[in-house]
Amino acid sequence: METQRIEYSRSTMTEIIIGNGILKEFSVRLSRLTSARRCAVITNETVAKWYLEPLKEELANRGFSALEIIIPDGEKYKNFETVISVLSELSKNQIDRDCVILGLGGGVICDITGFAASIYKRGITLALVPTSLLAMVDASFGGKNGVNTSEGKNLAGTFYQPALTCVDVSFLLSLPLSQLSYGVVECIKHGLIGDSAYYKFLCNNISEIRARQLDILQRVVRRSVYIKKSFISKDELDKGVRAHLNFGHTFGHALESAGGYIRLNHCEAVGLGMLMAIKTSAALGILKEDYSEQLKIVLRELELPISLPTEISVNSILAYIAQDKKRNEKGLAFVLPVSPGKTLIQHIKSDDLEKIVTIATQI
Repeated sequence: METQRIEYSRSTMTEIIIGNGILKEFSVRLSRLTSARRCAVITNETVAKWYLEPLKEELANRGFSALEIIIPDGEKYKNFETVISVLSELSKNQIDRDCVILGLGGGVICDITGFAASIYKRGITLALVPTSLLAMVDASFGGKNGVNTSEGKNLAGTFYQPALTCVDVSFLLSLPLSQLSYGVVECIKHGLIGDSAYYKFLCNNISEIRARQLDILQRVVRRSVYIKKSFISKDELDKGVRAHLNFGHTFGHALESAGGYIRLNHCEAVGLGMLMAIKTSAALGILKEDYSEQLKIVLRELELPISLPTEISVNSILAYIAQDKKRNEKGLAFVLPVSPGKTLIQHIKSDDLEKIVTIATQI
């Protein structure tokens, strides 16, 4: 018998540019990624009305011809059917491997575009232009992408890094307050897992953020990008420390799924998920500093829920948690808080899940 081994090297890098009114600079940097001057822009009906033409104009100034692929708006369209329709448009319009696929929009667009780019012709250059605060600090970099199935959220996906991400904070001036609040929840999560001073800064500047003070918003984006970068640069493929970024998400994804992706927005669910994680941590004797009341105050300021919808039951949460992709032979991995700025990973066995979920829902 003979054994041969192949060692692969994986070298990827994402360049993130952050600023105010930077689409021109984005198009300049994009032109350096490829000699091809054809690209595809994937966006949704809502974002297209605001930002598609300004983006296409800047792309045209650098010689790019852009194919528009406009998909319906909403989490319920983050599925295989949408991805297949995108792949069909790319193929019919002869988008080649030396072209670039651009995602212009929020988290759903970033996920769908990243997934499509990763599997179309076995990988094509990806660039993202996030238009929501949530996408700016989360979905537009880090490489996680995917789609939902009838069994749960993000159960199919890949790791595929964008070559270039453009974070233009001026887009936030047109963002509805509810969408701005959703992004702040993700930023709060970053503070709670890695920087207690940043968490306090957010708590003290909610009014300025909601007033869309761009200097404050740019500071927020910069810090959240830095914190997330500190986790993912050490663990690109989510085998270790990156798991801390799932704080609030194990419960949150189950709540989203139980509500049919209609009853709760992603960040409404994550906000509740963080409160549930605090409750769980206290019950297990892990929590050293209970900040749940302060977090509830901030969520109220953001006009977000602090209690579970009555129609979502313990059994429905359990049904979706059972499908969570973070389950292994040790049990289901939960990110639980110790104190502001510090979390740990705790595995909970299947036999204990019903008890834990019952306790967690009593927020």
